[in-house]
Amino acid sequence: MIKVKIYAEYRDIIGKNEIDVQCDQMTFKEIVEYISTKYNKEFMNVAIQNEKINEYMLVMVGDRMLMSIDDTIKNGETLKILATAHGG
Repeated sequence: MIKVKIYAEYRDIIGKNEIDVQCDQMTFKEIVEYISTKYNKEFMNVAIQNEKINEYMLVMVGDRMLMSIDDTIKNGETLKILATAHGG
């Protein structure tokens, strides 16, 4: 199982702050597809843009930052999806 923790505006889009994904491993893209299908289709367009992780999204697994939609998350790991700080 992969635990996905969702923060800030992404939590508002999905409507949940934590999701358990029953699998041995998945890529970031596969997890986004799963969440989009189950909770809100719009999340796919928000999380992945031009086949890359949204530049305003910080995606962490443990102490490593994911850089690609093809990065793999494994059973027992926690994926955190956060918004980067940006001002106006």
